[in-house]
Amino acid sequence: MPPMPAPPRKVLYIRDVPADLSKKLKGAAALQGTSLQEYVVEVLRVHVTELERKGLLPKGKGRADG
Repeated sequence: MPPMPAPPRKVLYIRDVPADLSKKLKGAAALQGTSLQEYVVEVLRVHVTELERKGLLPKGKGRADG
């Protein structure tokens, strides 16, 4: 059986991140043993899941219109 394809991904650029925050994020990622990208994606995922749990965001894959 062939492997399952990876879920679709989007490119997200974040500009004007304060230098001190960038350094802290890199340090936090290193503590977790992950890349900065993996760390930030997980932080965002956890935050959105919490908003969904609180009923502040609809649960699901995204907005109905795209």
